[in-house]
Parts: sequence; C-alpha cells; structure tokens
Amino acid sequence: MKRFRYLWMMLLPMLAVSCVDDDDDVAGADDITVSFNNQWPEGVAEEAITSAEITFRELNSGQTVTLNPIGSDLGSLPLGVYDYDGTVKLSCPAGDEAGSTIDKTLRVSGSSLTVSSPVAIRLEWFYSNPGGTLVFSEIYAAGSPNATATGGLRDSYFRIYNNTSETIYADGLGIVESTFVNSRTNAFEILTPANDRQVNFTVGTVWVIPGSGTDVPILPGQSIKIADQAIDWGAQVAGALDHTDADFEWYDDNAMDTDNPSVPNLEKWYCYSNTIWIMSNQCNRSYALVRFPEGTSAESYLADWHGAFDYISIIGTQMTNNNAYLIPNSWIVDGVNLGNSESYVYGALGNSVDISFASISDIDKDANRFGRVFRRKTATVDADGVALLQDTNDSAADFERVNVR
Repeated sequence: MKRFRYLWMMLLPMLAVSCVDDDDDVAGADDITVSFNNQWPEGVAEEAITSAEITFRELNSGQTVTLNPIGSDLGSLPLGVYDYDGTVKLSCPAGDEAGSTIDKTLRVSGSSLTVSSPVAIRLEWFYSNPGGTLVFSEIYAAGSPNATATGGLRDSYFRIYNNTSETIYADGLGIVESTFVNSRTNAFEILTPANDRQVNFTVGTVWVIPGSGTDVPILPGQSIKIADQAIDWGAQVAGALDHTDADFEWYDDNAMDTDNPSVPNLEKWYCYSNTIWIMSNQCNRSYALVRFPEGTSAESYLADWHGAFDYISIIGTQMTNNNAYLIPNSWIVDGVNLGNSESYVYGALGNSVDISFASISDIDKDANRFGRVFRRKTATVDADGVALLQDTNDSAADFERVNVR
C-alpha cells in the first residue's frame, strides 16, 4: 500500500501537466484551491503589513508558484507535493519616537505539503532578521548571588551565537558597553550632536576578540562564551558558575583581577575604569557586537572616534567634555538595551538597533536579579536541528529572563 501511495504521488504532477489547457489565459483544470490560516506572533496586526508573498516549489517537477497569503482571495496550486518559504514585511512604531517607524520581517517555511484537494494551509510565522549574523544569545550581567545573598559574584558572561547557515569568524569582533545608563535617574539632555543615539552609540568600554581573520570560527548554530574571570566560581560559592570552559575572558592587568592563563584574553582598546571593568550589576546599560572597518586598529579607532560630550544633568547643571568613544550604528552587528521596568526611560542604543529593552525585573534594584540570565528566544529549528534565534531588534520580544540559580 505504501509503495502504491508513493507511486500515486509521483504521478500527480505528471497528471496535472497532461490535463492543463494549452491556452495560457485559462487556469489549469487540475489546479487546487488553497487558502491560508495565518498564525501571527503576538502583537502583529495585518494593517502593519507592507508586503507579503509565499513561494511554493513542487518537489518532483521543480515548478514554483508565488502567492499572496494575505486577504480573502483564494489561491491555487497544481496537484503535487511542495516545499514553501514565505516573507512578510511590517512597518511598526519605532519605540519612543513619535510618528517614526521601523521595518520588521516575518518568515514561514514548510516541507512535503501534499496538495491533492482544497486545503487551508496553516502558516506559523516567526520573526526573522535577514541581516542577522552573530547575536547575543545569553547575557549574564548581575552574576550569581554571593555567599550572603547580598550582592552578585563576578561570574558574569556573554554568549555569542552564529545565527546563520554559514561559518562566521569572530576575529576582530568588538564587545562594547554604553556610557549612558538606561534609567530615569540618568535621563539627562545630551548637547553634543555626535552623541545622538540614532546616529552613534556612545561607549565606555571597547573589548575586541583577537585573531588574524580565521582563528575564531563559529559554526552555524554554535556559540562562544566570553567570561569576566574564567574560573570555577562554584569552588567559592555553591551553585555559582564554572567558566573554566570559556573561549575568552576579559582581563584587566590589575591586582584586583584574576587571569586564567589557559583561556585567551580579549584585547582592551578602551575602558573608562582605571582598575577593573565589571558588567552593569544592576543590568541597566546597553551592549553591542561591533564589526570595525577593515584595517581599523586600536590606535586608529581611538584617534578617530573620540566622543567627548556635553550634557545638562537631571538637576539642570551643564557638564562638559565627558570622556567617551563613538560606535557608528552602521558598525553594529547586534545590540541589546537592558533595564528594569520601574526606572527605564529610553535605551542608549538607537531605534534601528533596539526599539525596546530586556527587563531584568519589574522593580529597581531588585535583589532577586542575581542568578538571572537574559536568554534569546528560539524562533524555529531547521530540519538538521539547528536553532534560528529570534532577532527582531526588539529586545522585549526577543529575550526572556531565566533563573540559572
């Protein structure tokens, strides 16, 4: 019976072709009516859609048909077995900028869809960033609780994930932290045009992955871990994280820091701290992955992109010549605003990079933030089991906070 059914499905496309009228103006007699049951991610409104199409490829003949999955009009397909891939473009409000919008993309895909009678095709759409490459998959900023649960340990880390189907080399990739804090207590007025967040990202730390260009490959669906100190913190506090497996660590040449000689150090191009750099313990700064233009060195970057700024403080005092550096938004591969729901006003990153923020807590200075990691959601998993992570430049939608302690 299985052999007969398979033979019948192989014959379907040939039967369809043999029955099609030679007149191009007449639809094929064996075309099958199809409709679409669109399942949108939460918050998507059809009126925000600017374009939509889905392409079906018949597996035996290779014939392709492109249809519009939106609206009440029905489409049709010849008898056959199809793979399909669809794209929807959205124009969405851009965060806190009144009247401004940002483009987003949805995708859908499926395989081995049999079309032999009228069918309503269920389409599970997911967000996709067509330009996505390397992304933050995890950010552990607050650290694990210390022995007395009064603060956090320095077992913080980043995990950087290859969100494509090609090997990507992380050599020369920058990891940077914002100068500005994403909190109402720091919502001062910036006076220097170059520090406009919609143009440049103002940063206080610049760390860079070493390598000659092909030394740090990341395979599709794989990641690297970058830790503050690549030691086993569980030896000090039960349940803390073990980072002896880290791919890199950031190390300040200071007696307050610990270097694991078995784990390579990041290159430090700049840091505002004269002692050691610790990630934002309150999880209220922004982070980005950066691709510098070819040929950029630490010396040339620091010479060309100094971003000292003037501002008016929250109490009305004008402050001048505050030290920082600039990262043009066009250099940013991925970026994430962090904050808490109680005190967040706007992020240090421009809306083209992140229109919202990932929240560590609903309240400011929540002691329960320790032991929580920001983890990027999975959009879909391909046939080989490789996860495509959600990357919509909207961290509130893209990340979830997970307790690892």
